[in-house]
Amino acid sequence: MKKTVVKVLKITGIVAASVLGLLFLLPILFPVTIAARIKEWTNQSIKGELNFSKARLSFFQHFPTLTLTLHDYSLLGAEPFAKDTLMAGHDLSFGINLASLLHGGLVVDQFFVDDSRIHIRIDEKGNANYNIYRSSEKAAPATTDTTSNTSLKIERIQLSDCQLIYDDRSLPMRIEAVGFDYEGKGDLAKNEFDLRSKFHADALDFTYNGTHYLNRRKLEADLITSINTSSLRFRFQQNKLLINQLPVDFSGTMAILKDGYDIDLHVVSGTTDFGNVFSILPPDYEQWFRDTQFNGTSRLTVDLTGAYRAATNEAPDLAIGLWVRNGSINHNKAPVPLKDVAIRADLMLPGLNADSLALTADSINFTLNGLPTSTSLQWKGLTTPQVKANINSQLDLGLLHRALGMTIAALNGKLDLRATADGTYRTGQNPKNFRPDTVVLAIPNYTLQATVSNGYFKYKDLPLALENVHAEINSTVNTGRWEDISANISNLQAAIGKGHLQGRLSVTGLDKSELNADLKADLPLESITQAIPLQGYAFGGELHADIKANGHLDAGRRLFPAAQGKLQWTNGLVQTPYYPHPVRDIQVNGQLNSNKGSYDDLMVVLEPVSFTFEEQPFALTARLSDFNDLRYALTATGALDLGRIYQVFAIKGYSVSGLVRTNLSLGGTQADAVAGRYQRLKNSGTLQMENLSLRSDDYPYPFLVPEGTLEFRQDKAWLKNTVLQYQENKFKLNGYAQNLVAYWLQDELLTGKMEIASERVVVNDFMVFADTATSANTGASSPGGVVLLPKNLNLSLQATIKEIIYGASKLNDFAGSVTLQNGQLVLNDARAGIAGAVVSVAGNYAPVDLHKAGFGVTLKADSFDVKRAYREVPLFREMASSAANAEGVVSVDYAINGRLNDKMEPVYPSLAGKGEVKLEDVKVNGLKLFGAVGKASGKDSINNPNLKAVVIRSSVKNNIITIERTKMKVFGFRLRAEGQTSLDGKLNMRFRLGLPPLGIIGIPMTITGNAENPVVKVRKGREEDELEEEEDTEDVHE
Repeated sequence: MKKTVVKVLKITGIVAASVLGLLFLLPILFPVTIAARIKEWTNQSIKGELNFSKARLSFFQHFPTLTLTLHDYSLLGAEPFAKDTLMAGHDLSFGINLASLLHGGLVVDQFFVDDSRIHIRIDEKGNANYNIYRSSEKAAPATTDTTSNTSLKIERIQLSDCQLIYDDRSLPMRIEAVGFDYEGKGDLAKNEFDLRSKFHADALDFTYNGTHYLNRRKLEADLITSINTSSLRFRFQQNKLLINQLPVDFSGTMAILKDGYDIDLHVVSGTTDFGNVFSILPPDYEQWFRDTQFNGTSRLTVDLTGAYRAATNEAPDLAIGLWVRNGSINHNKAPVPLKDVAIRADLMLPGLNADSLALTADSINFTLNGLPTSTSLQWKGLTTPQVKANINSQLDLGLLHRALGMTIAALNGKLDLRATADGTYRTGQNPKNFRPDTVVLAIPNYTLQATVSNGYFKYKDLPLALENVHAEINSTVNTGRWEDISANISNLQAAIGKGHLQGRLSVTGLDKSELNADLKADLPLESITQAIPLQGYAFGGELHADIKANGHLDAGRRLFPAAQGKLQWTNGLVQTPYYPHPVRDIQVNGQLNSNKGSYDDLMVVLEPVSFTFEEQPFALTARLSDFNDLRYALTATGALDLGRIYQVFAIKGYSVSGLVRTNLSLGGTQADAVAGRYQRLKNSGTLQMENLSLRSDDYPYPFLVPEGTLEFRQDKAWLKNTVLQYQENKFKLNGYAQNLVAYWLQDELLTGKMEIASERVVVNDFMVFADTATSANTGASSPGGVVLLPKNLNLSLQATIKEIIYGASKLNDFAGSVTLQNGQLVLNDARAGIAGAVVSVAGNYAPVDLHKAGFGVTLKADSFDVKRAYREVPLFREMASSAANAEGVVSVDYAINGRLNDKMEPVYPSLAGKGEVKLEDVKVNGLKLFGAVGKASGKDSINNPNLKAVVIRSSVKNNIITIERTKMKVFGFRLRAEGQTSLDGKLNMRFRLGLPPLGIIGIPMTITGNAENPVVKVRKGREEDELEEEEDTEDVHE
């Protein structure tokens, strides 16, 4: 017996030693062959660049599989990610089929990836970095029989301790898994096979379209997937996942196509414990989850169905459903749990389009200490959401805080809340502003009734609490307009640290308001940020306020409520996240009083308002009364950096920026200023400007004052050699303005006289929709809109401008008197050079709206070059088209008015006026009209006449120029002409050609057709020859 045992042990030892020897010998016997074949195979089959530090053939790396392991490897991706790493790590192993090796072939049937980072990337166009495998028909042909016997027949893929990142920008979706293990088995060499997979991830993140849905959640999965490699179609058969403690099953199909994919996936949690749903919350809530007891059942479903096509922006539909029954939540043995939790909610996202989001929560109900809360919500869309909601709740906030185990803040008190909402929230372009300006256009109709008693709120990281909160709130709107909101807050009380607030407030309408208020506040402002989490904000100082008001507030109708108010703010400070430095040393002492509730007895006193900003102090005192006849007394000293102050408060679209230094003392009444009782005014001091930028909605660009001083002397504020710049247009100003205080405070009329000089003015720059991409230096832009003029100015300007560019026209050496009054510009006694001639000009211009304006102009010019005028003045070219064939000297005396379109061009049917053109000495060459007359009369000698001292009187109306009877001599012939010509070239002229010597015998002729093709007939004019008028239907007097 003993010998038998010894014999068996010997045989066993010999076999084991032989096997172990074989395991050592095989890698030694075949290393070069195996490594060479795999190297050639990878070079031929993989497009990405593969690098590694060393390769080792062994049974023991992944026992008992013979593997060729690449150590410290890296593999680059496919275009357009050829320079980025697809995967890299400690080991990449190829499992080799031993039987194939013994039969002279080489089959790789397993892959092992250890301690690696895998980064899968797909760009917005659907290009993927993992497309590195060359198909067999594209691979390079084998050079030897040995290489041709190398093949890939994957039956197993194993990843261990990897980090996986899947970043698909075309969706956009991102998945990141840490501590990722995967094992997949199946005959991957077949066209159709079942892949059995097991997943594990220590931490899984899932983000879609910028929203984080899973954060560091543990994942376990056991999957069976049927795969058709020919059609790239996947069918998910048995798929069980465990996300933390939430078990889910998913099933469905997915087909990958050339231009996208088709998907039909269904995820169901099954009927599971209510608490399992909370287990997928981020890790920050793990301790809360462990300390909380849940009861009840729940079910979560997720469906993703449809087609994804990046090129056509198609995307599948997402549907999420959740119900909870008989739920309860009790944190850390709270005295009363949240009971009877019942939720039924569905979320639909058609085409994964957030704007199509539809959320329906038919019920979100619970009870707390026997008091019910019931909520329903319907929400559709994000950009313009439609909302329907209803909530009824009676809550003990302290019990709610303890039942839920809130850690971010402590709550206490009683809340009784009833609210409904139904309607659409919509934003859009402000209808009162033609510049881009997004405002709220509509809100849902709502009702709100809330009562808070003994309220308490303390944020966990802040030292102070908001406490002793009491309020009864009623608010409603039924028109869908925020301007019509009415709100009533009564019995208001609150305390923060040593400060408190109390009173009542009733407002009906936010635009035109009926106001009833009685508010008192004594508050150390630093308490605000010590009780309320306001990141980046800081406040300081003591605030004391006592305000009472009752009546109507409507600035448009100059209505003000009866009011008494006091406001004191001492040692104040304001810091916001929008600017790095605070406004500090704030001192405010203000009073407001109106016993009768009218502008007549309204008084505002500020003594003082002072602060320091950017190490520059500023102080203002003001006493304003009788706002119907403003009486003012103002002093201002110090510096204001206006643009930076606006930045502190994140005010966008502000109209003024730059630095102003003030040393002002202003006193008087508006009535004295208007009546000329200047001796009663007490205005003195200076206002210095540095890089002051003034922006108005009427103009597309800001006006800039690089440096200037406004000096106040009684009724006038003087400017001296002050430069005003607008784009490339620079003006030098000298003169004064009057009524400046009322203009600043009440937008009253500003009057004054000014001398203005400029080297060059481009009118197109001032057009309301001027093209910001067009350089003003070219003068060739084609913007839209007319030039608007302010309506609250009455200024007399003496202008001297070296060059004016108006469209394709140019004026030189302009000098004249310009009046800007009530939105209209009037030009008197002006002279300018046009086409080489000096022209006397008078006129007016008034914009009607953004796209049209009225104008009138009277021109008088002696002896100018007709050919140059035709070439350089578009209006002359249109009204005197025959001048194209003329050269010589003419004089003009013409008055015309009409309408300009949104290109600041005259609308010809709108033109009306009259005047005369005198042909001083004009040679007409090749004019078809004279040629046709000569041909019809047989008198070719009149083809190219030379005309002297011919006066042509005409009028224009409704697109027709009517020419009065005009006589002229041409080579002994006595020619008489009269009739009509339209501004688009049509003719209806009557001629009489008087024959020499005295012209007693004449040939009557008519000329119809057009200037390019005149039709001459020897006959008298007829009624049917009359040209049809074209009347302008637009009104320039709106």
